[in-house]
Amino acid sequence: MKNLALTAAVIFCMLFLPLPLLADADWQKDKADDDYNVVVYVRSPSDSPFTECRGETEVTASLGALVSLIADTDSFPEWMHNVKSATVLEQISNTERLTYTAQAIPWPVTDRDSVVYSKLAQDPETKQVSIEIEARPDAYPEQNGYVRVPEMRASWELTPIGANRVSVVYQIISDPGGRLPTRVANAHAADLPFYSLLGLHKMIEKPEYRDAHVDIISEP
Repeated sequence: MKNLALTAAVIFCMLFLPLPLLADADWQKDKADDDYNVVVYVRSPSDSPFTECRGETEVTASLGALVSLIADTDSFPEWMHNVKSATVLEQISNTERLTYTAQAIPWPVTDRDSVVYSKLAQDPETKQVSIEIEARPDAYPEQNGYVRVPEMRASWELTPIGANRVSVVYQIISDPGGRLPTRVANAHAADLPFYSLLGLHKMIEKPEYRDAHVDIISEP
């Protein structure tokens, strides 16, 4: 009877846990940097053999400053992990674009490239900004010397948490393509959000981003 009562109590508590706590239960901490308060969590999704990563940090900046940096494709090699070059292939609208990115991968692995569609949206009530990203591998011809990333889903979530203070979440899962063993890809998956968020902290201090205003973004 004691065991039955204990089980019932556990189930009761789980029913009334906030949904985010239940949803995040399978995330495991993988990397952290105390200086910039960057943490990366990983998990193994049921629908993919590849590791999904979620990087979190907080930044002293406006929403416009962060959107200005994330939208500045030419700057990617300066702060996005392993990016050699990046180009906007098509500006579909003021919130949608198609982007080509080339990545330098340490030898002996062949360099990768990706073509992605991204769409920005902002919640009018909370002012949270979200940028949803997905691979469009056939939208641009394959390039010599690169393996095209066939599948990728990613997102940025920028949530105001105080005066000129924003919670930043960068989440990604990617199939690197080619013959790269899954275990090797998974072993380094957390590097992308981790080093990119560290780079974001450094870049956001530049005046061209720190003082930026973006017309389509409403500040809290």
